[in-house]
Amino acid sequence: MPGPPLPPTQTGAVLGDPGAPIRVEMYLDLICPFSRKMWASTVEAKLNEKAGDKVCFIFNQVIQPWHPQGTCVHEAALAVKQCAPDKFFAYCTALFTALDNGRFKDDTTWDLSRAQIYEELLVIAAATGIDRAAVEALLARSPEAGNSGNQMTQMIKWVVKYHRCRGVHVTPTVHVNGLEAGVVSSGWSTEQWLEFLKAEGDDFFRGK
Repeated sequence: MPGPPLPPTQTGAVLGDPGAPIRVEMYLDLICPFSRKMWASTVEAKLNEKAGDKVCFIFNQVIQPWHPQGTCVHEAALAVKQCAPDKFFAYCTALFTALDNGRFKDDTTWDLSRAQIYEELLVIAAATGIDRAAVEALLARSPEAGNSGNQMTQMIKWVVKYHRCRGVHVTPTVHVNGLEAGVVSSGWSTEQWLEFLKAEGDDFFRGK
């Protein structure tokens, strides 16, 4: 019997040089305000450029089941990553901005259907310069009966399996060169990050 399917590429999205000596893996939920603060306000906005070619950041998606709408949000992001990979980070930033404006939270999605949540996500995709029809096709219900989901269901399984295998629970969680860096905080400034990363971890990334 063949084993379970494996992803054709790594599940995370890379920002920076993938061959950089320092690999910062970030486990982020697109409807988590602390993930938004770490990624959109600091890492993507300022830190990536200042860190230079010695650091690459990997955006790993983490779906938190206590926010049911989160699966739809992450499905849409994965669909964008597949059909317009160059727009993935821009779309994630747009989703974080929508979260700041109260969208995709528990209270504002409580009475919405899956289709209605998808519609909001597609509107944001179009506004970000992404082909709405391409994303919509990947989110469409499978013609097969039962629990076959859509074309993003297998990718959802892979991203969830990845963070489960790594023991990630809370968001954001940060790993540096393969091991968890518990000292890293979502409240860190760009300067604190640069101090942590300087000289390729001259204090072994302890953040002293």
